[in-house]
This record gives sequence, structure tokens and C-alpha cells, in this order.
Amino acid sequence: MDVPVYQKIENEIKESIRLGKLKSGDLLPSENVLKEQYNVSRMTVRQALNNLVNEGYVYRHKGKGTFVQQQKIDKLIHGVRSFTEEMMSTNRTVKNKIIRFEVIQANSELAEKLFLQEGDEVFAIERVRYGGEIPVLFEELFVPKQIFRNLEKDVFKGSFYKFVESQNYKISHCIQIIEVKKADEKKADYLKIEKSDSVLKITRNTFLNNGRPFEYVRSSYRADQYRFIQYAFKG
Repeated sequence: MDVPVYQKIENEIKESIRLGKLKSGDLLPSENVLKEQYNVSRMTVRQALNNLVNEGYVYRHKGKGTFVQQQKIDKLIHGVRSFTEEMMSTNRTVKNKIIRFEVIQANSELAEKLFLQEGDEVFAIERVRYGGEIPVLFEELFVPKQIFRNLEKDVFKGSFYKFVESQNYKISHCIQIIEVKKADEKKADYLKIEKSDSVLKITRNTFLNNGRPFEYVRSSYRADQYRFIQYAFKG
């Protein structure tokens, strides 16, 4: 049985990646170029590229094209590991773009998550986190001012966990909820994905060893850049 043309395109791109002819970060030919090269419809080319995206071989950068995918970032969900440590595991450099840094009053949700009273002051931070040149994570972070009264914006250009430990605090554990969501317009724009694309949303409370929560985080991870790993043991 003949191989469908879209699958032939997929297989040839996969082989080029395997042989190193296409390397991580390389730009693929445009849909128009591939259409002419294989003498097929744009729909056929798009099906091939969609399959490659879904299988993790390539990713789309809005407005720039389709690129060869780097190794996915492994996020361990049975422990507490910083974003910086995750990037080190795939040899990616870390960059943080701070969008928001201000002091707000805790609403009922923040008061519950951070063991505060409504109206207590909380640092509210939003940042986009990059692995190499790729925006992989949009993060909304809330920190009680009671714990870090002199917290400064520049702290969030680096690892917040490293800063916490430098203040003689010990990080103990976290509680997190993982869901699949559609990216809203703001997150899609910052993550350079389509509004309809899925993101992996983690809502996380992280605690010090004295039982006090020191952060409440809502994170949106690009699904094409991450895979979650959990070690499980038979009970």
C-alpha cells in the first residue's frame, strides 16, 4: 500500500532531523515552499506539519515559522525543583521577563492559600520564563509581604527559590494541581502560541519547613515544550 503523501513529508523531515541535517532551532521551509517541492496542496503540507508538532519534532513560533524542536523539558511532579534546575537538565539558558511587580491586598483566594487575612499585603508578580530563546512558561506569582518585607523586583530576574534559601529559609514541599487549559489571548501572546493552543496549567502552593506557605503560583506551560514525569510505587 502506498504511503500517503503527508506521511512521506513527515518521514523525510524526521529522517533529516535524525541524521542531523536539520538541527534543533533550524527553521523549516515555509508551507508554500513545501507545497511546491512536493507538488501537493497546502492542506496536505499542513497535515504533515501538524503531525510533527503533535509528535514533538517541531514547534511553531507565531509570526516566524516552524522550527525543529529541542528536547522537551522534563518536569518532575513528585518533588520540588526550580525552573532553573529544569533548564539545566536540557542545557538551556534561563531568561526571565518581568511584566508585573506590585503590592496588592489579598483577596479571599490569596488569603486562604497564603494563610493571611483578607486585605493583608501581597507581592504580585507576572513573568515570562524562557528556555533558550523560547518562551516556555507564563507565571503568576503571589508572595506574602509578611515573610519578605524588602523583596525587590530584580529578585525575579533569577531564581526565586535560590533567593528564599539565601534568606535562611528551608523549602519543604508543595501541593499542586495540574490541568489542561486553552491559552487566553494574553498568555498566547507572551508564549508566542495560538489562542486556541493548549497549555499545561499548574496551580501550586509551596511551603517552608515550618509549615508556612511562602508562595502561591499559577503557571501556564507550553504543552509542546514540556512533559511531566511522575515516579509511582505499588502500595
